Amino acid sequence: MSGKIDIVLLAGFLGAGKTTVLNELIRQFPGIKLGMLVNDFGEVPVDGSLLKSENPEILEEGHKIYEIGNGSIFCSCLKAPFLYGLQYFEKEKPELLFIEASGLSDPSSMDKILKEHGLEGAFRVKRVLTLVDPVRYVQLVHVLDVISRQIMAADNLLINKADLVTDEELKKVEEMVRELNREVPIQKGSFGQFDYSFLREEDRMHRMADRESCNTPDTRPASLFLEGSLLNEKVLLDFLNSIKDEVYRLKGFWELEGGMRYVSDTGRGFSITPAEKSGIRSGLTVLCPPANAETVQAAWQRFREDKFRMVGGGGISGGLGLR
Repeated sequence: MSGKIDIVLLAGFLGAGKTTVLNELIRQFPGIKLGMLVNDFGEVPVDGSLLKSENPEILEEGHKIYEIGNGSIFCSCLKAPFLYGLQYFEKEKPELLFIEASGLSDPSSMDKILKEHGLEGAFRVKRVLTLVDPVRYVQLVHVLDVISRQIMAADNLLINKADLVTDEELKKVEEMVRELNREVPIQKGSFGQFDYSFLREEDRMHRMADRESCNTPDTRPASLFLEGSLLNEKVLLDFLNSIKDEVYRLKGFWELEGGMRYVSDTGRGFSITPAEKSGIRSGLTVLCPPANAETVQAAWQRFREDKFRMVGGGGISGGLGLR
């Protein structure tokens, strides 16, 4: 044993299913103290609340969650909060630390960050797991450099949502990721269900991620936080469908008649499911190309003022930040 805290870094594009996989990973290691550093892209973190609601034993068993919102932990804009988070876990000393990076994070600098800030003696990157969303991969890989970077940094690739594409589409995605990372082991599955036994292996070396990350303030997308009250679920779906082609990712908690709902895009539509009231601020986080922000804002204004008859007030906050 090295005495270092092992890190399993979870990367993958927005909506690929990282939080679902993290739920599965937590269940793979019963009886040991876990740490979870969750990096959400919005100003109001969502994923940490989902973890706690779906795994109530997290807090009961002494596991620790540290949330960082408003950007990518690999961008200079969030370097300080990321280091604070690592220092927190250096003191807490979990046996295993899961880091869930935001969907537009480039993990290429993970090892470099540990080395440059004197943390390589406290932590060891055991694996970088990259999730691939086959529904949107072909469409976006040539548009967003960060997706290729996530593939190239991976020690293991998990192609999730295999149930949502045809065998031919799945084969094409696998061939394309192989062009970027020829040696990486690949699994295909759905709902985060994979064989995670490789995480207990010690004989395979981690691929050092010591390049400069492509996450910079100049590459940040637009992030908006939409708030308000709605008449019913149909009204919400009408608005979501009006902007579906403008956004990278949309998720959040929304109060409707009958209770709280968790709202998320799926790549081929939207899901609206019952959720517990966790005290988190109600609203939708929207991540989109900067050029599309005005269109989304204009749709929200129409939604508030005219077509959808808002009940109460509603507003928009946010700016150009990598979430």
